[in-house]
Amino acid sequence: MYRNKMSDLVKWKNKRSKLPILLLGARQVGKTYLLVEFAKEYYEDYIYINFERSEEFKDLFSGNLNSERIISEIEYIFTKKIDPSKTLIIFDEVQNEMRVLTALKYFNENLPEYDIVCAGSLLGVAINKNSHSFPVGKVEFHYLYPFTFDEFLISVGKEMLLERIDQSFNNLSKISLPIHEMLLELYKKFLYVGGMPEAINSFIENDMSILHFDRKVHTNIINAYIADMSKYTSNSESIKVQAIYRSLPEQLAGDNRKFKYSVVKKNSRAINYGASIEWLLMSRITINCSKISNAEIPLSAYNDNKSFKLFSNDTGLLMTMCKVPFNIIRNEREDNRFKGAITENYVAAQLKCNEHDLYYWHKSNFEVDFIAMIDDEIIPIEVKSSSRNRSRSLNEYIRIYNPKFSIRLSAKNFGYYNNIKALPLYAAYLIK
Repeated sequence: MYRNKMSDLVKWKNKRSKLPILLLGARQVGKTYLLVEFAKEYYEDYIYINFERSEEFKDLFSGNLNSERIISEIEYIFTKKIDPSKTLIIFDEVQNEMRVLTALKYFNENLPEYDIVCAGSLLGVAINKNSHSFPVGKVEFHYLYPFTFDEFLISVGKEMLLERIDQSFNNLSKISLPIHEMLLELYKKFLYVGGMPEAINSFIENDMSILHFDRKVHTNIINAYIADMSKYTSNSESIKVQAIYRSLPEQLAGDNRKFKYSVVKKNSRAINYGASIEWLLMSRITINCSKISNAEIPLSAYNDNKSFKLFSNDTGLLMTMCKVPFNIIRNEREDNRFKGAITENYVAAQLKCNEHDLYYWHKSNFEVDFIAMIDDEIIPIEVKSSSRNRSRSLNEYIRIYNPKFSIRLSAKNFGYYNNIKALPLYAAYLIK
């Protein structure tokens, strides 16, 4: 299954001087598959060590962290010499052996000719808790998220459509109506299936039929997330983390999607749940979107830490959590509040995959869904779940800030009017 991140890995391989890679991402987004495919396609050989499945490998890092010793022992274990010019070394699930990260410093200093990549489902959480041993400046961070819509199209054999979307995006010219409607239908299926590799594989195996798609795939992933919450946190903290995660549907069904601690537990406050929210963000299970009331550079300076939205990392998981049927998404009518929430969550995930820091603008009774930095310009992004495009909030934002242009994502075709770039929702992945 093709991933856009592969091109970044290839660029890394071709560098003359490079740091070891840390690939961060939530469980089951495809980190292991990506790294193994990278090794198979671009190296003659690879060494794969998983510290969750094979705990005996932890002994490699229990003593001194001499780089030459570790390489020598790996060679004996796998009974083959490692040619650094031809072999990729993969350390997986390294949150189970954090001394691996410390060892990366010495690999970088003493054996820089070796190509080493590390991954972990809860690596962000582990790093945060063990920052004293982290090799600052000695590693290169990369992030993997669930599939974006373009990756989904490639997976289901519709990659030919990407060129047509690109053309219309660059020229803001309409796509022919039959293609537009076909893409909208594929987009709606993507909302339901989501971007988890296992879910997409299940969808393909069932002839890409929503009727035959088994949501147990999502349930199993959700249960794995909850199991991690219990395994990697204390009992009291696990209860809080799970409560926040389970509250996401109700949080996003609110009038303005703003996260409310009282939804998690009556009369609760930030001081009770701040660390739990941070755990969810570090694990990449959720996505944070912060409120700003002043859209000026730098946006981070106007971040209101007390007001934010918390999205799921995947719309398929979110729809299964709240048991939303497919016909709610497919219906053009916009009288279902949660349809808007799902659509906004989808856009948040697409933007996050493109490394956008997420903000929303709120002032008085006006709110713009997302504010993004695009080509060093602050650009407002409005999201509509249907083809209805009335918006007092975007007009008010434009009146106050007069942006270079604005973006409106909806079910409508490509277009440009009143300095607003109209993009169909299926083109959100192109906002980079």
